[in-house]
Amino acid sequence: MKPLKKHVQSSPEMLPTATTHKLSKKILKKGQPKNGRTSPEKDQREIFVVSSEDIPPEELSRLLHTRKGITVNPGDNLLKRLLKLEKENLHLKSLSITDELTGLYNKRFFNKQLKIEITRTKRTGQPFCLIFIDLDNFKSVNDTLGHTKGDEFLVNLCRLISQKTRPTDFACRYGGDEFTIIMPATFLLDGISIAQRWHDLIKQMASQMAVDVSSSSGIDEYDVSCTLTAEEFLDKVDKELYNAKRNGKNKVSYPGIFPVHKTKMRSVTPAEKDALFKTSVSLTKRGKQLSAKV
Repeated sequence: MKPLKKHVQSSPEMLPTATTHKLSKKILKKGQPKNGRTSPEKDQREIFVVSSEDIPPEELSRLLHTRKGITVNPGDNLLKRLLKLEKENLHLKSLSITDELTGLYNKRFFNKQLKIEITRTKRTGQPFCLIFIDLDNFKSVNDTLGHTKGDEFLVNLCRLISQKTRPTDFACRYGGDEFTIIMPATFLLDGISIAQRWHDLIKQMASQMAVDVSSSSGIDEYDVSCTLTAEEFLDKVDKELYNAKRNGKNKVSYPGIFPVHKTKMRSVTPAEKDALFKTSVSLTKRGKQLSAKV
């Protein structure tokens, strides 16, 4: 067999595109010198550039890049079978971290991502917020209208969540009618505002679908000074959610930033009114006297 006049580049970046090239085969002798002679101890290796209309060039490039050193027989369609296997693996990986019904991330992904965000906060100094949402009265929807209606509400809600969350946020279905949203690089005041918007959107969707559902939410911030573990921080936010449930549901609960002490209002007595009037008159006269002196 005649040696090649020119070495073939096996790098994926040098592969031809799928729309302009057919199946081709070239023989590249490993360690081939410029004069075409091959050392007897060096083996020959077949390099195939395979492309077709049904294999996108980027997938073909990635596949070959991850399968370096493979000798492919063009007669057994191995490359297409490898590509199919690659797609199946990606699909299985997606199923392992997403919720089947809603398409949001699942609890397994959430538990891992929460630890990642804590590590990121300690490294960068930027806080993040966690919202824990629980739907009020959702069980009654399944009991009175059926699980199909309940699933429809969850799917529509999660579609809305996917559309409205920021690209950097992680929305997860924690389980049943409970949802979590991790918001990186977010301070508590901003997080409270976002949580309140979610509260209003859920109420609006429930009204549109004619179901008696609201939401209770707990939210808190994890900053660089926090020493809680992922499990402890989640438990802290869960307690805020419990506070919202305990205090009548249909609200957002969060740690107090500027505590407001409410006092019981009462009517002013006649004696107090008379004292206030006399004080006002006295101050008015004194003001006029000072003005006259000036």
